[in-house]
Amino acid sequence: MNFSIIYNPIATKFSQAALDHLIFKFVERGLTLNAVIKSEYAGHVIPLIKKLDPVSDYLITLGGDGTVNEAIRAFNEIEQHSVYAHISVGTTNDMANNFNLFRHNPIKSIDKLATKGVETMMDSIIVNGEPVAYVSAFCYVAPIPFLVNTKLKKKLGHAAYVVSALPVIARKPEYVKITYTANGETHSIKTCLALITTSKGMGGITLYQHANQNDGKFEVFFLKKLSPAIIPPVFAQYCLDKVNLADYVQYADVFSTDELTIRFDGILPKYAVDNDGNKAGFDLSLHDNVLHYTMGKKIKILMPEY
Repeated sequence: MNFSIIYNPIATKFSQAALDHLIFKFVERGLTLNAVIKSEYAGHVIPLIKKLDPVSDYLITLGGDGTVNEAIRAFNEIEQHSVYAHISVGTTNDMANNFNLFRHNPIKSIDKLATKGVETMMDSIIVNGEPVAYVSAFCYVAPIPFLVNTKLKKKLGHAAYVVSALPVIARKPEYVKITYTANGETHSIKTCLALITTSKGMGGITLYQHANQNDGKFEVFFLKKLSPAIIPPVFAQYCLDKVNLADYVQYADVFSTDELTIRFDGILPKYAVDNDGNKAGFDLSLHDNVLHYTMGKKIKILMPEY
């Protein structure tokens, strides 16, 4: 059996040492190296996955969360042959948490994946036809991942998100009126933050400690009321990566589902929808101001059980 690697050389924590160690550990696992290819531009991982998947038994990416987004988009468009794995060398590395690996230590992640990795499945999400690996969000702090300065992110890492979040949190939150339908029920509410996710967290913070990425459902969180009294504790938890959404359910609609339709009644969010930390590739106005979420393909992955 063989393996192929796609790596992003400009990912925040990428190093040649990590790439060399990845090759060594999977050869040691008994696999033959098929190809090592560099991702050269945004979106390049998509055609590379399509090219390497048919000729690879294991297909491993080395990059940030955006690299995973591109991989999942590609796998949703093909009949997957290879088993996918990912080593996080980005800034927030939310997917390392989801894959039971280390967010800020790629060498330890490689060792754990190579020795304890088992084949399983992972859910993906489709929103307005666009595949999403782990989270889709809008309003309030949702756009911070794609608004944060790239140079600042490279220099400060996760702290860049905290710095960028300060002026957003200090402002009065924007509320939008929506009507949503899920699980056979329809509700009209005003929300200042919406999170639709299969993930344990986003933006470098853990939100759902026990999220199951292979249950055929995604978690939905609509924040309906942001009391000034809760902003300081939320920000303190954010800085310490200890946000617990269970502490704030009285302010939100929270549920699980496998299909969700959201219609915006009036003013649209100021910024685009955030999909996996990137600006969504669709224009809401071209979709009748509606977001339609369904489950995407289940992706074959390699990850430790714990």
